[in-house]
Amino acid sequence: MGVKRLGGVPPIVTVLVTIAAIVAASLVAWFMWSSTRAATLQPVFEVTSAYVSCTGTTTCAISFVARNVGASQIPSAGATVALDEIACEQTPGGTAVSGSSAGCTLSATTQVVSCRATFSASISDGSTCYARLRVSHAGPAGTTTSAITLTFKVAKP
Repeated sequence: MGVKRLGGVPPIVTVLVTIAAIVAASLVAWFMWSSTRAATLQPVFEVTSAYVSCTGTTTCAISFVARNVGASQIPSAGATVALDEIACEQTPGGTAVSGSSAGCTLSATTQVVSCRATFSASISDGSTCYARLRVSHAGPAGTTTSAITLTFKVAKP
Protein backbone atom coordinates (compact mmCIF):
# COMPACT_ATOMS: atom_id res chain seq x y z
CA MET A 1 0.00 0.00 0.00
CA GLY A 2 1.26 3.41 -1.00
CA VAL A 3 1.04 6.64 0.87
CA LYS A 4 -2.16 8.44 0.12
CA ARG A 5 -1.64 12.15 -0.64
CA LEU A 6 -4.08 14.73 0.45
CA GLY A 7 -4.80 17.57 -2.01
CA GLY A 8 -2.85 20.74 -1.38
CA VAL A 9 -0.91 23.54 -2.93
CA PRO A 10 2.66 22.71 -3.89
CA PRO A 11 5.23 24.76 -1.95
CA ILE A 12 6.55 26.45 -5.12
CA VAL A 13 3.10 27.93 -5.84
CA THR A 14 2.96 29.35 -2.31
CA VAL A 15 6.39 30.95 -2.75
CA LEU A 16 5.45 32.44 -6.16
CA VAL A 17 2.17 33.88 -4.84
CA THR A 18 3.99 35.43 -1.87
CA ILE A 19 6.64 37.00 -4.13
CA ALA A 20 3.94 38.36 -6.48
CA ALA A 21 2.07 39.89 -3.52
CA ILE A 22 5.25 41.59 -2.25
CA VAL A 23 6.04 42.98 -5.72
CA ALA A 24 2.48 44.28 -6.17
CA ALA A 25 2.48 45.92 -2.72
CA SER A 26 5.86 47.52 -3.48
CA LEU A 27 4.57 48.97 -6.78
CA VAL A 28 1.48 50.40 -5.10
CA ALA A 29 3.59 51.93 -2.31
CA TRP A 30 6.02 53.45 -4.85
CA PHE A 31 3.14 54.94 -6.86
CA MET A 32 1.57 56.47 -3.76
CA TRP A 33 4.89 57.87 -2.55
CA SER A 34 5.93 59.34 -5.91
CA SER A 35 2.56 60.96 -6.65
CA THR A 36 2.37 62.45 -3.15
CA ARG A 37 5.93 63.75 -3.40
CA ALA A 38 5.25 65.35 -6.80
CA ALA A 39 2.09 67.00 -5.47
CA THR A 40 3.80 68.43 -2.38
CA LEU A 41 6.69 69.91 -4.35
CA GLN A 42 4.44 72.39 -6.21
CA PRO A 43 4.06 76.07 -5.57
CA VAL A 44 0.62 76.57 -4.01
CA PHE A 45 -0.80 80.08 -4.02
CA GLU A 46 -3.36 81.39 -1.55
CA VAL A 47 -5.09 84.70 -2.22
CA THR A 48 -4.75 86.75 0.94
CA SER A 49 -6.52 89.93 -0.18
CA ALA A 50 -8.57 90.97 -3.21
CA TYR A 51 -10.17 94.38 -3.56
CA VAL A 52 -12.25 96.05 -6.27
CA SER A 53 -12.36 99.81 -6.73
CA CYS A 54 -14.67 101.43 -9.26
CA THR A 55 -14.75 104.90 -10.76
CA GLY A 56 -18.24 105.58 -11.98
CA THR A 57 -20.37 102.70 -13.20
CA THR A 58 -18.27 101.44 -16.10
CA THR A 59 -14.64 101.21 -14.97
CA CYS A 60 -13.31 99.00 -12.18
CA ALA A 61 -9.89 97.82 -11.08
CA ILE A 62 -9.10 94.71 -9.07
CA SER A 63 -5.97 94.29 -6.98
CA PHE A 64 -5.10 90.98 -5.36
CA VAL A 65 -2.22 89.53 -3.40
CA ALA A 66 -1.33 85.82 -3.50
CA ARG A 67 1.18 84.14 -1.19
CA ASN A 68 3.03 80.93 -2.03
CA VAL A 69 2.25 78.50 0.80
CA GLY A 70 3.56 75.42 -1.04
CA ALA A 71 6.74 73.49 -0.38
CA SER A 72 8.35 74.59 -3.66
CA GLN A 73 9.74 78.10 -3.63
CA ILE A 74 9.93 80.27 -6.72
CA PRO A 75 13.62 80.98 -7.39
CA SER A 76 14.68 84.55 -6.72
CA ALA A 77 16.92 84.92 -9.77
CA GLY A 78 15.14 85.80 -12.99
CA ALA A 79 11.63 84.76 -11.96
CA THR A 80 8.65 86.55 -13.50
CA VAL A 81 4.90 86.35 -12.94
CA ALA A 82 2.33 87.46 -15.51
CA LEU A 83 -1.44 87.66 -15.29
CA ASP A 84 -2.53 85.87 -18.47
CA GLU A 85 -6.30 85.93 -17.95
CA ILE A 86 -8.79 87.27 -15.46
CA ALA A 87 -12.58 87.17 -15.40
CA CYS A 88 -14.96 88.29 -12.67
CA GLU A 89 -18.68 88.09 -12.13
CA GLN A 90 -20.42 91.46 -12.39
CA THR A 91 -22.65 90.50 -9.48
CA PRO A 92 -22.28 87.44 -7.23
CA GLY A 93 -23.53 84.50 -9.32
CA GLY A 94 -24.01 86.74 -12.36
CA THR A 95 -22.42 87.06 -15.78
CA ALA A 96 -18.62 86.99 -15.94
CA VAL A 97 -16.66 89.71 -17.74
CA SER A 98 -13.01 89.61 -18.80
CA GLY A 99 -10.46 92.10 -17.62
CA SER A 100 -7.09 93.35 -18.84
CA SER A 101 -3.90 92.78 -16.91
CA ALA A 102 -2.24 95.87 -15.50
CA GLY A 103 0.77 93.84 -14.36
CA CYS A 104 2.10 91.69 -11.54
CA THR A 105 5.07 91.97 -9.22
CA LEU A 106 6.82 89.12 -7.44
CA SER A 107 8.72 89.36 -4.21
CA ALA A 108 10.86 86.23 -4.39
CA THR A 109 12.12 86.62 -0.83
CA THR A 110 8.63 86.65 0.71
CA GLN A 111 7.02 84.54 -2.08
CA VAL A 112 4.22 87.10 -2.54
CA VAL A 113 2.67 88.09 -5.88
CA SER A 114 0.70 91.34 -6.28
CA CYS A 115 -1.43 91.77 -9.41
CA ARG A 116 -3.80 94.38 -10.78
CA ALA A 117 -6.39 94.19 -13.56
CA THR A 118 -8.84 96.67 -15.08
CA PHE A 119 -12.40 96.06 -16.22
CA SER A 120 -14.70 98.08 -18.43
CA ALA A 121 -17.70 96.93 -16.40
CA SER A 122 -18.95 97.24 -12.85
CA ILE A 123 -17.84 94.53 -10.39
CA SER A 124 -19.85 94.11 -7.18
CA ASP A 125 -18.74 93.31 -3.67
CA GLY A 126 -18.57 89.53 -3.15
CA SER A 127 -18.15 88.66 -6.85
CA THR A 128 -16.02 85.64 -7.72
CA CYS A 129 -12.95 86.08 -9.92
CA TYR A 130 -10.90 83.55 -11.85
CA ALA A 131 -7.28 84.42 -12.65
CA ARG A 132 -4.54 82.48 -14.46
CA LEU A 133 -0.96 83.35 -13.59
CA ARG A 134 2.10 82.33 -15.61
CA VAL A 135 5.24 81.81 -13.51
CA SER A 136 8.53 81.62 -15.44
CA HIS A 137 12.08 81.25 -14.20
CA ALA A 138 15.40 80.41 -15.78
CA GLY A 139 17.42 77.57 -14.36
CA PRO A 140 20.25 75.22 -15.35
CA ALA A 141 17.83 73.11 -17.43
CA GLY A 142 16.40 76.13 -19.29
CA THR A 143 13.29 78.19 -18.69
CA THR A 144 10.51 76.58 -16.68
CA THR A 145 6.98 77.91 -17.07
CA SER A 146 3.98 76.97 -14.92
CA ALA A 147 0.34 78.05 -15.08
CA ILE A 148 -1.52 78.61 -11.83
CA THR A 149 -5.28 79.17 -11.65
CA LEU A 150 -6.70 81.14 -8.74
CA THR A 151 -10.32 81.53 -7.68
CA PHE A 152 -11.21 84.23 -5.18
CA LYS A 153 -13.93 86.64 -4.09
CA VAL A 154 -13.40 90.39 -4.11
CA ALA A 155 -14.32 92.92 -1.46
CA LYS A 156 -15.36 96.48 -2.16
CA PRO A 157 -14.06 98.74 0.63
